[in-house]
Amino acid sequence: MEQRCQGVGMAAVTSFHVLRQQRHAQWLTELKQRIDQVLVSSPPGSTVRPDQIYLFGSRARGDWDGLSDTDLLVVAESREAAEQWADQLLAHGVAQDAIGLDRVAWQQLPEHPSVIWRHVARDAQPLLAQQPLRAQQP
Repeated sequence: MEQRCQGVGMAAVTSFHVLRQQRHAQWLTELKQRIDQVLVSSPPGSTVRPDQIYLFGSRARGDWDGLSDTDLLVVAESREAAEQWADQLLAHGVAQDAIGLDRVAWQQLPEHPSVIWRHVARDAQPLLAQQPLRAQQP
């Protein structure tokens, strides 16, 4: 009887894990769609799309719960462009936290003196399928 109970318990844990993965995959698909919608319309004065948008924090690490927020890091050619895109993502309610970094800052992040920033670089998950092309200039 004890063996049977242990087996049922493991099946429940496995089912929960699968359900959690499915829920996260659905959430991630919806997040990418929302990001794409924001990217369709350029922020005022912007001619450069972001190089990449990364998910970081508990959602990226996989230890999220029902109270977890969405943390995004936007990398673009310049810090100004990255921050404009971060502001757009926040304004459209795509994330609760969005940080803009230029390419150089992003490349240096794994060597940052702060362990927090090194972990952001380590855990970051790219969300854009490919690097967007520059917006057409007039």
